[in-house]
Amino acid sequence: MIEHRNGIFIAVALMVGVPAVTLVATLHQMFGTGGDGPIRASAVQAPPAPAQPAAPAASGAPPASATPATAAPASSAAPAPSAASPAAPVPGRSALDFSASRPAWEGYLRGADPEQGKQLAAAGKPAAGVQACVACHGQAGITPTGGIFPNLAGLTPEYIAKQLADFRQGTRKQPLMNTIAQALSEQEIGQLAAYYGSLAGPPLHVGEAGGEAARKLDQAGDGSRALPACANCHGLRGIGEGPLLPRLAGQSKEYFADQINAFRNGSRQNDDVGVMRAFAQRLTDSEIEALGQYYAGTR
Repeated sequence: MIEHRNGIFIAVALMVGVPAVTLVATLHQMFGTGGDGPIRASAVQAPPAPAQPAAPAASGAPPASATPATAAPASSAAPAPSAASPAAPVPGRSALDFSASRPAWEGYLRGADPEQGKQLAAAGKPAAGVQACVACHGQAGITPTGGIFPNLAGLTPEYIAKQLADFRQGTRKQPLMNTIAQALSEQEIGQLAAYYGSLAGPPLHVGEAGGEAARKLDQAGDGSRALPACANCHGLRGIGEGPLLPRLAGQSKEYFADQINAFRNGSRQNDDVGVMRAFAQRLTDSEIEALGQYYAGTR
């Protein structure tokens, strides 16, 4: 019994004694260091200012000790230059700038005149080596012969402006379009985007070809391969969804396959966070062909 009672006393002493010692040590650290407040930063003595060398006395001038007491008051002396020069501005956004970051191409569209874009599309810029847009994209933005030239009619001004800006900056690569876009001004890119964005797309025959496999990929995707439905981003039957998610309906099967394969092999990389590159790699050759027929509406 006595041993049990002694054990209890020891346990209680440890429970009370350890916190008490810790508290005493903390109070000593806070108030016993000779400062005038609890846990204050140590005073740092500023280094003495470097002594200014005395100017050499002119010939025949009295020594410094002989300077008359009627010297000019200190207030009339020129102020000493400040030792600290203003900090140079740091490039980029401030840490306190919480405004949304906007892409530069949005500014190209402000006040863009579609009529000016129409004239540029028809005539090009011969002096800068830019051929007329209609030569490849058709008179009304619909390529008459199909092939790998896209229909621009039916796309949004925002999507066209972004793609031209990407061609101009080289983030989307295609030798002919890189050359053309680099010869266009920002204002001209906005005008062309406004013009083609105002045109109606080609007649729709989506779903008349491509078969069940293409229809399923468009409407349901394939969860086993982490392939969402194409309609989630491009609208049901590829009609388009949002300003930067392009319309697929009416594009030629050749152009569709060319772009999917470009995403697939990495030669096109201007998709948002690489989503199209990931999806394209999960499609088979036969599925790409079937989807191209499905959206084009031709066999």
